[in-house]
Amino acid sequence: MINYTDLQQKIKKLEGPIFVFGASGFIGINIFHDIFSVRKDCYAITHDAINAWRLKLLDVPHNNIIHCDVTSLISVKNIFEKYKPKTIFNLAAYGAYSKQKDVRLIYETNVNGTVNILENCEHVKAYIHAGSSSEYGTNSAAPIENDSLEPNSHYAASKVSASYIIHYYAHFKNINALNLRLYSVYGSWEEPDRLMPLVIEKARENSFPNLVEKEISRDFVFITDAVEAFIDAALNMSAEVKGKSYNICTGIKTTLEELVTVVRKEFNVTVTPVWGVMENRTWDLKDWYGNPEKTNKELGWKAKTVLADGLRA
Repeated sequence: MINYTDLQQKIKKLEGPIFVFGASGFIGINIFHDIFSVRKDCYAITHDAINAWRLKLLDVPHNNIIHCDVTSLISVKNIFEKYKPKTIFNLAAYGAYSKQKDVRLIYETNVNGTVNILENCEHVKAYIHAGSSSEYGTNSAAPIENDSLEPNSHYAASKVSASYIIHYYAHFKNINALNLRLYSVYGSWEEPDRLMPLVIEKARENSFPNLVEKEISRDFVFITDAVEAFIDAALNMSAEVKGKSYNICTGIKTTLEELVTVVRKEFNVTVTPVWGVMENRTWDLKDWYGNPEKTNKELGWKAKTVLADGLRA
């Protein structure tokens, strides 16, 4: 598991002020919360503070919540001019969930929003972007970062576009930016209808939720490991790494059948799951896991939380 004392020491080394775009989302709220627990020059950037249930439940001070529409260049420019941030974590995204189907908004948020933020990063020390393993698309079996990108959804295509935009800004506009291709991050504050929260909820009732085929695999990354990846990336920003994409993964292929085995053992679930009750989603691929070697070597980051520990946490 993560050593929280070490993580807090790393957080203290970040250059501030710090912006967390998309702070009302699952990963964004965890990054913001972990940083804000150590220092107060961190700001939660959201387009909809009224409905941001995670920010409300954590009782984040109003002075540390900033409204911004990333699809508006003026909106982004105004907050940069006022607060002059030095470290940016961009978790603003749309389309990752199957219920987010507005194609126009996918590209407005994930592509135009990325450009709008990068246009204001001339004096920023580190811009860390939340990319996605979806960028690899059908090339999903342990790809390395230089392997071909074969997006199989609008969301994946938008994330591929963002990765190339980051490469352009880093190498031709001299912006300190890089892209983290996140695999299946799970943990505290995740959407309640996602796989892991449902599995835990049903385990308490000695049952399982509806599941797709048992051979479907994922590379599960615990949220605190993911938070540390963003911090490590910011602290290791350099001319050698900027513009690049890095896999944030364990490198372990875990099938849903293997996940169920761990859950049954850890939570004493005695029932047998029924497979294939839930229809596979259009982007569900049998082999979906990553290769973390480049990230380990160049950013000094490695996933530390085994699946059983993450589920218990």
